[in-house]
Amino acid sequence: MKKPLILLVAIFLTYSNLGYAHSPVGFVIPKDGSVIKQAPEKMEIVFTAPAKLIKLEFFRVITGEKSTLIGGLLGSEKLEEIPLDKSHLMKEGKRHLVNIPVLDMGIYKTTWRALSEDGHAIKGTFTFEVSAKGVDVSGTADELLQGEGKIKRVRGSKITIKHGALGDLMPAMTMEYDVQGVGSGADYKRGDTVIFKINKDLEIVSIQPK
Repeated sequence: MKKPLILLVAIFLTYSNLGYAHSPVGFVIPKDGSVIKQAPEKMEIVFTAPAKLIKLEFFRVITGEKSTLIGGLLGSEKLEEIPLDKSHLMKEGKRHLVNIPVLDMGIYKTTWRALSEDGHAIKGTFTFEVSAKGVDVSGTADELLQGEGKIKRVRGSKITIKHGALGDLMPAMTMEYDVQGVGSGADYKRGDTVIFKINKDLEIVSIQPK
């Protein structure tokens, strides 16, 4: 009896995660779980491959006096929806900017659904808090992300790099980048370690062997 149950669980976990393998999120702004001082005017969702947002909902988390951002993340929140303009929907791209209204201090939650380039459904959530005790993230929107990684594959002008977290925004991952016209003209090969910078569109702007 246990073997069929284990098999069913394995199948469910495999198929429930397929969507995330096709077009995962590179990063979101504000960062998930962040506590920031200034209320943002926009939110940003950046995918590692083109994707089309099909639904996005934005909420203020209504909490009790002793509730925290962690409590909200654990599901003990009540939500008040904040209407958004729909102009960001059904547009394919890696970088999606969404205008949001003026926000008061408080905890906010975003849920989204999208279609990857190959038609697979993907979804996610992220939460942030606006607080006088938060960090100042003004001026970070145009910063380049710098990292170090190891080349796993070379395919023409495209190289796949396994790298650690880039700055405070992008988590560690393995991702393909196009280096045509960029860098020192080195002949990159599998196993090389490189130092590189990418912009907020996840495009490499500089790369060199370590």
